[in-house]
Amino acid sequence: MPDPALVVESLGHIATRQQLIAAGCSGSDLTIAVRRAALWRVRQARYATPGASTDAIAATRVGGQLAGPSAAKSYGLWYGLDQRLHVSVGNNSSRLRTNFAPALDPDRLTPDFSDREIVLHWLVDGAVPELGPECWRVPLGTCLRQIVSWADAETSIACLDTARTKLGLSTRMLDWLFAEAPASARLRVRASRDGSESGSESIVRQRLTAAGFDVVQQLQFPGMRVDMRLTGTRVIVEVDSEAFHGSSEAKLRDQSRDAALSAWRFVVVRLPFDRIFGDWPGCLSEVRAAVSRGA
Repeated sequence: MPDPALVVESLGHIATRQQLIAAGCSGSDLTIAVRRAALWRVRQARYATPGASTDAIAATRVGGQLAGPSAAKSYGLWYGLDQRLHVSVGNNSSRLRTNFAPALDPDRLTPDFSDREIVLHWLVDGAVPELGPECWRVPLGTCLRQIVSWADAETSIACLDTARTKLGLSTRMLDWLFAEAPASARLRVRASRDGSESGSESIVRQRLTAAGFDVVQQLQFPGMRVDMRLTGTRVIVEVDSEAFHGSSEAKLRDQSRDAALSAWRFVVVRLPFDRIFGDWPGCLSEVRAAVSRGA
């Protein structure tokens, strides 16, 4: 007899009753697992393990699936700066667990257990699939199509860039996923590129390209790899995030890298996350000044 908790973990830490029954669990198995606190019944016929993310629990408790930017985040992709929780529900869904009925004030919704702002997307095919493969988030292809449809061009292209790099999605695969999409969506797919290990790298690549620079990404140097180089110049652009460049150890490593690149007569420009999104004109001026110094 399968362990219900292990089955739920294998399905992303949240599963429907139908998924568990299909896996060979009985109703009494689920009752016992809940009593032992191995499982938590998030809502009727929905079970979670302690490893479930807060976002996934919120979407499940509301009665839908993580969608668009929120689903992209769960896949480890760039999802932009939108911190709201995006939840897909069926166009006829009911008994949604929100702070009040969605029809009363759809612009100020939160789950019934937190103050996290949520956006409901009422979709014809948005109901939770009772037999999976996952009940708590939309499939990857659906997620990418939603991002491209719902988000601005810069955000959606950055999401596609990270899907290429982190998940290994090829141009052929993306073309297949968007074969029936509008022409505007397919144009964004064609604008995506391999090489961006983070969304902020993609944003910088897009903005430098728009400013007239030819950018080559992920160049290998002895003992290191750099984010990007401006073709025809000796300027290296490194994109710094707080997560990977904020510690004292990381700063020492970056200083050592910069010293080595300078010894090879390259000019290094480091662009922190907060400046990329808070002062891009200043970042662009710094890059242009570096080109003037190092060309």
